[in-house]
Amino acid sequence: MLVQVSVVGDDGIEVAALQRWLAMDPDLRGGAATSYAEDDTTGAMGATLDVVNVVLSNGIGLSGLLVAIAGWRRSRAPIAGAGGPDIVVRRGDVEVVLSEATEEDIARAVRALADPDGSGSPA
Repeated sequence: MLVQVSVVGDDGIEVAALQRWLAMDPDLRGGAATSYAEDDTTGAMGATLDVVNVVLSNGIGLSGLLVAIAGWRRSRAPIAGAGGPDIVVRRGDVEVVLSEATEEDIARAVRALADPDGSGSPA
């Protein structure tokens, strides 16, 4: 399962920090592979690495990924202010913005991203 993660308003520095955080997360190790990519949905050209591609080995890893993202977001709060930067998580055509990264936000994001085509199967 491919999931793309980006940081709203980032120039590449924060997404690099997020990628390192996810690569070191003990709950994701072995169940997720991360890499940088260009966001091809913006129409912008250039070599900016502005998304993290996360390949999850199973649907269960999705909640672990979102919890790890929420932890990273909270760790950035002193830098970004408030609760940290907004994070965009995309799978296929479904895009979810984590602005607060509360338990409810994470549960809502898992439901939306687990079934991006509305078929009832996590694909």
